[in-house]
Amino acid sequence: MSLERLKRTQPHIAERLNEELEKNVVPQSIMFLGPSFSSRMSGAIELALNLLGEEEHYQALDVNDLIILSNRNHSLRLKALRNAFAAARNQKTWNMLLHETRILLLSYHSALSQSGDKDTFKLAGDLSDLLYSYKSDMSQSEIDKFISDYDKALNALLNSSKKKSGFTIDQIRDVQAFLQLESKRGKAVILENIEDVTVGAMNSLLKLLEEPMDKAYLILISKDQSRILDTILSRVRKYEFNAIDSALTQGFILDSFFKKSSLSLEEFFYTQAGFDSDKLKSYVDSFFEKSFVRREHQYYEDLNELNSFLDEFDTYSLFMRALYEKVQEKALYSHDTRAMKVLKSLTTMNIDSSVYNQNKKIMIDRVERSLRFE
Repeated sequence: MSLERLKRTQPHIAERLNEELEKNVVPQSIMFLGPSFSSRMSGAIELALNLLGEEEHYQALDVNDLIILSNRNHSLRLKALRNAFAAARNQKTWNMLLHETRILLLSYHSALSQSGDKDTFKLAGDLSDLLYSYKSDMSQSEIDKFISDYDKALNALLNSSKKKSGFTIDQIRDVQAFLQLESKRGKAVILENIEDVTVGAMNSLLKLLEEPMDKAYLILISKDQSRILDTILSRVRKYEFNAIDSALTQGFILDSFFKKSSLSLEEFFYTQAGFDSDKLKSYVDSFFEKSFVRREHQYYEDLNELNSFLDEFDTYSLFMRALYEKVQEKALYSHDTRAMKVLKSLTTMNIDSSVYNQNKKIMIDRVERSLRFE
């Protein structure tokens, strides 16, 4: 049976897709819907490679006929997996780190270089070259050096790509040109978090969906279909992913990271990456108390400290989620009309930040003013 990895986490979807594969009726335009950390990306990759006849390349993702455009928190995932590899130094942890790094690098596929930033693409090339230099028989000192070089190359790329949005109209045009290129088995493109792109990019994507090319597959990934154009939703076949249950999550963590944990997969990744969740809670509580409750201005130094903390693991969305829950609790239990207004503002600001790639420090300033003045 194909799609063995997807079968472990989403058996109902794996069964449905396998039937479609056997009957050769897999649609060219697909959407995977569901929460983060529900194996949507791994499922999309496994399906794409199956369609392209490249299943054996799942781990290294060394495939020319696949593009992945993703605005996921690469920093969090890669730091967690880097730490796991640095501790265990075995083939399993290396394979996980290699795979996740290649997901990032496929956003810098040569077919996208026309619209991309040359310096950033150069940094992606440097990181790719470094991956090829790894050998399983390296000595401990050689692995130490490799990890140090990996950290430098990854941080350089992540710092450069922070200035870029999820994906753009120009990138969609590059994707269209890529899909038109000849290929024996076809070509596939995975677009993650499409709800976070501009209306202009969605319209460009719609044109691509309206005129599908031969042996060209588009797999869209989303956690919020309410923010996607109805005209796009009507042109894709949807597959709904469930959140992975705790028993399966614990088994995965034990098998992959050799640790027992009752945390959700997202929480575990934050912990594994070295993120201090207690410190985040302290920042949220302080921010809420000072800005919303007392309506006092946040000191410049305090905002700088907060931004530095959030910037290290790119956890602005996590801060916004926790702050939203704090305000929501106030609105629900105290029937606070001001809190209801703030909730609407926070929702708008969070979407604007994702869609328009707004400077995160500016977003925090806007949030602070909203909490004080709404």
